Amino acid sequence: MTTIDYLVGVSKTLRLLFIPGLMLMALSAHAQAPEGTDDLFGQIQALQSRMHIEITGLERIQNEAAITTRGSMEQQLELLLAPFNHIISRNTKGQVERVVIINKKQKQEIERIVLPTRLQGNHLTVSVSLSGDGRLWQTLDMIIDTGADLVVLPESMIARLGLSDSTFTEHKMQTANGMTEAKVGVLQELRIAGETVAHVEAAFIADKLLAGNSLLGMSVLGRYQLNIDDKSRLITLFKK
Repeated sequence: MTTIDYLVGVSKTLRLLFIPGLMLMALSAHAQAPEGTDDLFGQIQALQSRMHIEITGLERIQNEAAITTRGSMEQQLELLLAPFNHIISRNTKGQVERVVIINKKQKQEIERIVLPTRLQGNHLTVSVSLSGDGRLWQTLDMIIDTGADLVVLPESMIARLGLSDSTFTEHKMQTANGMTEAKVGVLQELRIAGETVAHVEAAFIADKLLAGNSLLGMSVLGRYQLNIDDKSRLITLFKK
């Protein structure tokens, strides 16, 4: 068992979910359309049932091919709705309650970012530059982890990223060895393959639990439609 495999997960209330193994070389339950849903209409309809939400305007989706999705149900819904103009209504707790699909977006050139990766064991990594304050920067290889809701970094990087004086939210994280503390804060900028992503939520945990590894999670990847080509080891991010 590797150090990354050792991480079991985090309390569901925090929505910091780490999938054991980070197996990107094989399809997981989050990387497939639900059984029996071979088109986009069926995928969205299935999520509507699972999330217990109301979706109107489904009749505007016709003959659209299924889309590969990853992440939480809400993140999957956002990816599936990306080709359409839509409105999402939330309740007082911030949970999705109702979705109105208006129409399909006009065809236009889709901006995409291709990430050259390298293989580290069974995991794909990509070079990323980070800054907590826009002044101090760190460049490192990060493991692509579509099962992590947030970017996950070792706690020792807080000072090196210029976040020493920042206010963090303390959370409890569940690991195979029990509960551990996680500090959740916001990075001012993250740069990847020439793309700049602002205000990225990140969790910092004890270095020994990551053994020098860092995870590029859905607080960055979830802003794009994601395509992973295992054969060529290329990851393409399509701007929504």
